[in-house]
Order: sequence, then C-alpha cells, then structure tokens
Amino acid sequence: MSHELETWQRTLNYIQQENVYLKNRLADLIKNGMDDELLEQVEYFQNQFLNKDAVIVLLRRDIAAEIQLDGTLVEEKNIKKHDKLSEDMEMMEMEFSRVKFDFNNYLSQRK
Repeated sequence: MSHELETWQRTLNYIQQENVYLKNRLADLIKNGMDDELLEQVEYFQNQFLNKDAVIVLLRRDIAAEIQLDGTLVEEKNIKKHDKLSEDMEMMEMEFSRVKFDFNNYLSQRK
C-alpha cells in the first residue's frame, strides 16, 4: 500500500512540473501580442492549468491523510477512501493528459 502512495506522490510531482512547463509555454505565447481568438484560448488553458494545480493540492492532502492512517486500511471506510483516491488519481492523470494534448495540439496548429 505504501508503494502505491509513493507512486502517486511521484506522479503528482511529475504532473506539477509538467503543468509549470505548460504555463511557461502559455506565457511565451502571449508575449507576442494577442488577438481575440488567442485571448479566449489563453483564458481556457490558463483555467485548465490552474484547475490542475488545485486538484494536485487536494490529492496531496488526501495522500498525506492516508499515509497517516498507516496500516489501518483494513477498516471498510478506509478501504473506500483508498479506492476513491485511486479513482481520483486515475481521473487526474487522464484529464491532465487530455489538457496537455489539447494545448500541444493548439500550439502546433498556430505555427
């Protein structure tokens, strides 16, 4: 169980680093000036990236709380919490991959 929690922490670290990189690329994009279409897309992606930051904070909190349980996962309520956290992590990975793909696709179409 602790191995899975450590893996989730590493995954969140990776996602957070990638999210920072994407936000920096977004900042570089707007340095060249903006039109109305670009403004709309920048706002969309900025909101997506900020949303991912917020979710990362919540998932880190949940992982830390589960680490504090330290071996008491045999209780049914704690197993349910762990299963929910597992689903949340899977959802985060899928959503972040989608946002990253969409942003990279948008950048490639602008060239």
